Amino acid sequence: MHKLTQKEVFKGLNLENIDFYLLDTVDSTNTFAKEKLLNKDYLVVISEQQTAGRGRQGKEWYSPNAGNIYMTIKFKDKNPAPLSLIIGLLISEAMDSVSGQKINAGLKWPNDLLINKKKICGILIESEMNADEVEFIVGIGINYSLPKKESWWGEIGELADILPREKLMNSILQNIIDYKENGYKNWKDAWEKRCMHIGIELKALSNNQKDTDIGIFKGINEEGKMLLQTERGLKIISSGECSIKGIY
Repeated sequence: MHKLTQKEVFKGLNLENIDFYLLDTVDSTNTFAKEKLLNKDYLVVISEQQTAGRGRQGKEWYSPNAGNIYMTIKFKDKNPAPLSLIIGLLISEAMDSVSGQKINAGLKWPNDLLINKKKICGILIESEMNADEVEFIVGIGINYSLPKKESWWGEIGELADILPREKLMNSILQNIIDYKENGYKNWKDAWEKRCMHIGIELKALSNNQKDTDIGIFKGINEEGKMLLQTERGLKIISSGECSIKGIY
């Protein structure tokens, strides 16, 4: 495993618009980014290790120094499109681009990336108000190697030759910056094409673990909400209300 270098990660990017931090270790790249002022258009934090990595719904994100990606990008955005889903889409497209279309990572609602039905990437998006503007803190964790892992976690170390860390991070940053500056006109169609469970029956479990809906996943609406066809009719469910089970 070699350490990340600024030259490869930020190749082709306009560093006049980016404040960046390449760290050996940090509690959490998201927490670090939150504590820094956004003095330029973008703030990027990358670390080889996190001692207190965080996932969605307060879960821990296991973050050893093992050649993985722990990265946060902070920026302001007024686009009403659901950033959580779009970031997953942009990462999957970056994987395709860097690998020469040899990898086709699937998407699980709302923003998990899966290869061979194993979760290889997690995304944590937080936001803060600053002078009447919303600042987004987008945390991205991608597993190349995990000394210990849960059964549903995957890793992509065997793909490192066609998916080098530096090139993948660079492509992800390029995609996010391009989205921020130019938008993504047909993001919904692109997301649904990559979704692994369109037309599949699944279980939607409420975040309080008390309520369950079973139905056919029919896709998403323009707000990124799930369209679930149940026996009682079509339900529209936000990612803040539930998670889905039965995909991995």
